[in-house]
This record gives sequence, structure tokens and C-alpha cells, in this order.
Amino acid sequence: MDSLPEPFRDLEPYLGWSLSTERERIARRVATPMEEILEFHGEMLKRLEDVVIYLNQYPYADMPEDATRLRDMTLSLVEVSNLVEMYKNPDLLYMVDPARFPTYE
Repeated sequence: MDSLPEPFRDLEPYLGWSLSTERERIARRVATPMEEILEFHGEMLKRLEDVVIYLNQYPYADMPEDATRLRDMTLSLVEVSNLVEMYKNPDLLYMVDPARFPTYE
């Protein structure tokens, strides 16, 4: 079963945001209703300091699988942060098709 490190098991309802590529994270952001994005953002933000401290004990490219899932969820938080904190309206981010922007995998 896919799980998160023990201290972060409370975040497992958001494992669907654990996506390994930028393209996947953008697609998830685009396909997710704003209410769900706000919930994910709020719960991850509450734990962000602890998550960063935990992840910093591992080299980025050599993490255990459970830490990698947590890292990828944190990258999804970054993906939705501008939407939540600056724009507050998903329509503003979709003026240009996100598929037109290159992503780094």
C-alpha cells in the first residue's frame, strides 16, 4: 500500500496529489475543483515546516519511497499556491492553455 512517512499519515487523504512530474501536477490542478484545491492547500500548508524539515534529511534524488510521495505532494502544493494565494480564481490561470508551456520532467 502507498503510504506516507509515519509523522505525516494524516495527509494520506491527499495522496492523489503525489505526482512525479510537473505535467501531471498541472493536469491535476486544472482538473480539480477550487474547493478541493483549497482543502489540499490548507492542510499541506499547516504541515509545511515539518515536511521540509523531514525531507531535508534525505538527498533529493535518493529518498525512501514514502518520503518521495511526500516530496511530490509538496511539489503539488507549490503548483497550486499561486492559484490560491494570488489569483483566488482558477479561470485567471486558464487564459492560456497550460499545455502550451514546456515542463521539466
